[in-house]
Amino acid sequence: MTWADIAFANWRVSPEILRPLIPSELELDLHEGAAWISLIPFEMRDCDFRGVPPLPGLGTFLECNVRTYVRHRGVPGVWFFSLDAESRLAVIGGRVMWGLNYRLATFERERAGTSTRYGLARRRGDGEGRLDWTPGPPIPQPEPGSLEHFLVERYHLYSQRRGRIIRGRVDHPPWQLREARIDSVDTGLLAAAGIGVEGDPIAFCSNGVRVAGFSPVDADRDED
Repeated sequence: MTWADIAFANWRVSPEILRPLIPSELELDLHEGAAWISLIPFEMRDCDFRGVPPLPGLGTFLECNVRTYVRHRGVPGVWFFSLDAESRLAVIGGRVMWGLNYRLATFERERAGTSTRYGLARRRGDGEGRLDWTPGPPIPQPEPGSLEHFLVERYHLYSQRRGRIIRGRVDHPPWQLREARIDSVDTGLLAAAGIGVEGDPIAFCSNGVRVAGFSPVDADRDED
């Protein structure tokens, strides 16, 4: 699969806000003492499963995630508060296979020159969001320890299924980032997760990366 035409809008938040909202088995991963919450709209392309013929409605679709940053047994990853997608099959598969809070949503995306206007509303009417951005100059390859590296170079996700923490792994080349100017933002999806933010986000964008995903495992297993 490819995560394409992606933006990362990131807000610094107090750890005390997020701590009650994630499982106690997970440790909040902090950068310089702060927790972070991110709104990430993108296009999923060429999504398929090894050995399975292409499935209608799963190949290419729009998605938008709300996530924070965690660790489990020392392994850094992300915790998703929500994953909105316009593919019903992706929503069902993400819920059943991964235990993720996938939600079915209606999306609108327009491009004006180099700018992208991206909005969505959940089919059940319990959340909506918007992020409009314009790419800026390239960002040098983020160094480990930098905020950019902390926010984007994540190769594990965590979720909870049948009372157990599970971990999934992805593999992809390092992100090639650009600065992003945020032209408009609606943080309704963050509010729907119980998270309030203030001020303008720190934002990046990218043309995307090709990603390989691996089946989820019990997070208490030794890392492969």
